[in-house]
Amino acid sequence: MNEPWNIKQEDIRRADSLPTFIIFCEDEISEPIYFKYFETSIIKVNPVKNQKSKIDNVFNAICHCIDQGLMDSKDELLCLRKEDTHVWCVFDRDREETTSKRHIGNISFNEAIETAKARGIKVAWSNDAFELWVLLHFEDVDFEDENYKKRKAYYNRLTEIFKSLPNPNEDLVKALKHKSFSYKQDLKHKNNFRNIVRNEIISKTKDAIKRAKVLEKYHEMTNKHNHKKSPCTYIHHLVEELIRLGGKKI
Repeated sequence: MNEPWNIKQEDIRRADSLPTFIIFCEDEISEPIYFKYFETSIIKVNPVKNQKSKIDNVFNAICHCIDQGLMDSKDELLCLRKEDTHVWCVFDRDREETTSKRHIGNISFNEAIETAKARGIKVAWSNDAFELWVLLHFEDVDFEDENYKKRKAYYNRLTEIFKSLPNPNEDLVKALKHKSFSYKQDLKHKNNFRNIVRNEIISKTKDAIKRAKVLEKYHEMTNKHNHKKSPCTYIHHLVEELIRLGGKKI
């Protein structure tokens, strides 16, 4: 049985001559579809789906890199080689409901970031969810508003935004016919995310990057642990690298 992170032989051949981004995505649909868009004739983008969150995501990335011979020993620690393979872990904070589970989650989140950094793997995390990055394409987020520490606020605002978009395309018109339409229920499916959400946000990428940087700067000044940096997302670091090396026009 093939492991979920195995790369096709054609990908390996192209990686010999092209910078390759191997992106370990927590999500199975939204993140892989989104990042794949940035692939061009001069970079390869290989999203790996459903790789769990926090430390499990990083462990999967490390195991893949070891299996593929992408790491060398440095001071008795295996680290990613400095070459044309770019390994990223993408995951959310995913706040737990109970205090005890949340404490473990905080540790797992912080340790995942530090472990990846020590191994030369980059991390594009979101606190609390990837949908914060989507929302930043449309509007600013108040970092002092407690509501925006939870993904429910992102989903609610995105639902309102897509309900009121001017000139909705055919796919969105069809989705809006559902009486219980919501972003979470209707727009996270494969075709709808690609044809509605991704289609709508790509042209607003520069706006999202600017807003994400505002959140990042604010939290950097507070000197908090990463799990306390909310709302915050580092997705823009990965997107800027994809655009810089791939030259995708947005």
